[in-house]
Amino acid sequence: MNPLPPALSVVVPAFNEEALLDGAIRRLRRTLDELRLSAEIIIVNDGSRDHTGAIADTLANDLKDVVACHQENQGIGGAFRRGATLATGDYLILWPADMPADPADLAPYVTEFGRADVIVGVRRMRVGYNPLMAFNSWLYPKLVATLFGLRLRDVNWIHAYRRTQFLKIRLTQKGIPMLAEALIRLRDIGASIVEVDVEMKARLGGVPSASRLKVMRRTLTGLFSLWWTWRQEPRPPPASR
Repeated sequence: MNPLPPALSVVVPAFNEEALLDGAIRRLRRTLDELRLSAEIIIVNDGSRDHTGAIADTLANDLKDVVACHQENQGIGGAFRRGATLATGDYLILWPADMPADPADLAPYVTEFGRADVIVGVRRMRVGYNPLMAFNSWLYPKLVATLFGLRLRDVNWIHAYRRTQFLKIRLTQKGIPMLAEALIRLRDIGASIVEVDVEMKARLGGVPSASRLKVMRRTLTGLFSLWWTWRQEPRPPPASR
């Protein structure tokens, strides 16, 4: 008799995370076990130039239900898309390699499994944000709402997706805008979306890429490029009442 597929596939993009990856993945594995959740972890080595790839392979050999794959650098969006193609769980979730995981962090998502196609985490506070980052985090959802009509409180954090629905959409963005694009395209195909309040954790180390001006510029450029493409795509007629 074949075992049941995992309820959750956690995709962990990793780019030059040799200092953090081992501890982060082992903690994530313990957290999933404490939740008594059938889950797999998929580490995507996103073109790292350090020892991240070798560490990912060691973790896949040492820990149960941990898979490692490797690709050229594609950004967080490209890494998540690659992980999604390997996933077998009912739901997909992206978890940063530099963020600690505790049962309380995942519990709000788990409670909505089976009730919604998309579970959007809404951060109560922005931890470790400088004033520019805080302003951008306030502005970004408003831009998404204005451009795409998607009115959610937080479009740029951790989301869980029903895998069968996620695999129906076509994603064009490789970087941070992929997170908003996934929500937009899932909304467009009629996926049900709920929001859950979550706590944001401080990074285990390093500097968040979102604090870099070139990343901010690339994110805005990607969002407007997505809008230009999206607005020219055919829309299904509204459902009749």
